[in-house]
Amino acid sequence: MFDQRTTGRRLVRWKAAVIPLNDPAKIIQSLATEVAQKGISLFCKEQLFPHITYRVVLQIPDAMHINVTYVEVEGKPIYSSLVGSMGEFRTGLKLTDISSEYRNKIDQLLRGMG
Repeated sequence: MFDQRTTGRRLVRWKAAVIPLNDPAKIIQSLATEVAQKGISLFCKEQLFPHITYRVVLQIPDAMHINVTYVEVEGKPIYSSLVGSMGEFRTGLKLTDISSEYRNKIDQLLRGMG
C-alpha cells in the first residue's frame, strides 16, 4: 500500500455532517480528523461507499474556539473500514467539488495561520 497524497495535511477535530447525494434526507454524524487540499479523513457512524458521492458539511472553529464557520465540500470514499475498538468507520474521502471557502481555510491551516 502506498500514500496517494500529493499535498500537505493537517490534524484537526472538526464535527462534520455527511450527506449522501442519492439520499439527501440522510445525515451521518462524523468527525474530521485530517484535512488536506484534496481529501479528508473522517470517523463516521456509518460506512460510506465508493460508488456514492457525499456532501460534507464541516464545522470549523476559529483559533480561539469561540465562533465556527460551516464549509461544504463533496467527495467519494477511497476506503471506509470499521475500527473495532471505536465502533466507527475510518474513511478517506477524495474531494471532487471543493468550495473556495474550504480551499482558503486549508491554505491558512497549512501555512500555520489558522
